[in-house]
Amino acid sequence: MKKVILVKTDDLEKKKFNLIVTGQVEKVVEIDPLSVYLEGKPGDTLEAVVNITPSEKYMFSILGLEQKINTKIKARLIEPEGDTKSWQIKIKSTSDTADDLYEVLTLKTDSQYKPRLTIRVYAIFLKKQEPKS
Repeated sequence: MKKVILVKTDDLEKKKFNLIVTGQVEKVVEIDPLSVYLEGKPGDTLEAVVNITPSEKYMFSILGLEQKINTKIKARLIEPEGDTKSWQIKIKSTSDTADDLYEVLTLKTDSQYKPRLTIRVYAIFLKKQEPKS
């Protein structure tokens, strides 16, 4: 990682200068996918799975899952079993009408580095197109 910061001072000879900060950035968690996009027709049941894998160095547990909007998108947290280190979120959405749905899932963790994780979910139910004659 490299960041350049413009520093402004009251020094008459050097009013502005660039400060460069560099360093290694370690990954704390792998979320796959980061955002969920579902598309189908009214009446369909749309499903997806999100995998959350803490890095070996920064292991953590997920303490809970909250849904902000509480739409027709439902999410369920599944804890790792056995030697598996990945948590899963099973997402399901249904609608009997053409609809655009959006939900924000917030995961609370016991990690000091990532106490909250956010996953956005979009579910789009498109009307059936009438055949043109």
